[in-house]
Amino acid sequence: MDLRKLKYFAGVVEAKSISRAAETLHVAQPALSKSIQALEFDLGTPLLQRSPQGVTTTEAGARLYEHCQILFKQVDRARSDVRRAVGAPSGQVVLGMPHSLVAVIALPLLQMMTRRFPEVRLELRQDQSHVLAAAVRAGKLDFAVIASPRSRSGLVCQQLLIEELFFITSRSEDADVGTSISFEDASRYSFVLPAMGNGLRAAVEGHFRSRSLPLDVKYEVDAIGLITQCVDAGLGASLLPGGCLERDANFSRMRVRSFAEGGCHRGVVLCHAEEASLSPAAACAISLAEELTNDLITEKLWLGARLD
Repeated sequence: MDLRKLKYFAGVVEAKSISRAAETLHVAQPALSKSIQALEFDLGTPLLQRSPQGVTTTEAGARLYEHCQILFKQVDRARSDVRRAVGAPSGQVVLGMPHSLVAVIALPLLQMMTRRFPEVRLELRQDQSHVLAAAVRAGKLDFAVIASPRSRSGLVCQQLLIEELFFITSRSEDADVGTSISFEDASRYSFVLPAMGNGLRAAVEGHFRSRSLPLDVKYEVDAIGLITQCVDAGLGASLLPGGCLERDANFSRMRVRSFAEGGCHRGVVLCHAEEASLSPAAACAISLAEELTNDLITEKLWLGARLD
């Protein structure tokens, strides 16, 4: 058993509904159901009785819920005791992310920080990965979550995950195709991609160049939301990471395919400056960012992402 699964279970018991609990906990309903099922499997007994009217606890579930209340109080007491002993972290933390990661991480990270460390003020800056890496080196950011930089000089980088890049076309333009495509077939399309210097553009070019295949970039667009609109309008194909793609308003209108050969991906790293001494507040924010990315992948809430 882990604490997160117990909190999910208690949330369902209190809401008397998996769907209502999913909204309250800000967790996708399928992921919440899987978490409860995993807990039942671990304990070897049903914990909830499901009906059209909602859910109620079994006898075993009722006992577990009582233990949860005791455990949660002990955890809160321990957290309070430690904070009183060392002082709760406070102050400003400045972090950076590119748009493709802001769409996935930013809101839940802000929510976690507000709950766990209310005295920390989080300032989020959005820019291209190479710009953010330079800002970290210059001491303008406490840390950044970015695509793997070409040069790690002056940076301490920890790889968080590997994210798959998907080939997308308009559903209306590309009918009756499979769920995957070869790089060779993809090279016959015209593309809508970010401008030169963008980390995503560099990753895409690298994959095609390594296979000695052409890449016809017809339109250069840095705004990912506009890229998907261009694709939907039939102006070209694109390659986008799964996390931001599945959260895009145009996702349902895209035909999304992986590459048959595999290996079309990018690394995502957390980095801070070599010489910088991280403040307690920055260290807490980094810890939460690591926890969040792990949870999103474990709960299958990040399309095409895997832990390194």
